Amino acid sequence: MYVLDIDHLSLIQRNGSEGKCILARLATVEEAEVAVTIITYEEQVRGRLSVISRAKTLDEQILAYQWLQQLSDDYRSIVIIPFNRAAALEHQRLRKIYPRLGNMDLKIAAIAIVHNAILLTRNTSDFRQITELQIGDWSGV
Repeated sequence: MYVLDIDHLSLIQRNGSEGKCILARLATVEEAEVAVTIITYEEQVRGRLSVISRAKTLDEQILAYQWLQQLSDDYRSIVIIPFNRAAALEHQRLRKIYPRLGNMDLKIAAIAIVHNAILLTRNTSDFRQITELQIGDWSGV
């Protein structure tokens, strides 16, 4: 299973060359399961809601709500892995070992570890520190 971190998912959502390369590479992996975590979903929803709350003009509001609608559409076509008890316990363990890493990153890592998944991310400097985690950066393919 491959888990897309927010950076890889965003590249795909933008439909640029990097996102197309990620999708092309995933297509070459036989029976590749691709998912995101509920943490990534939370981060993206919070970001969209923040844009909505800052929108001042009518056009800014309309555009911000269009982005939120597009996000909803995007998530209809991808598996979202939950932050369940196993992931929460793994997160607690990781939090003790890696106290300097971001909490959201540790939650994503915990979910990926519990599912024995490969996390596709550009944030290799932080995630590389977690020895149990399998990572890859396919953004520069």
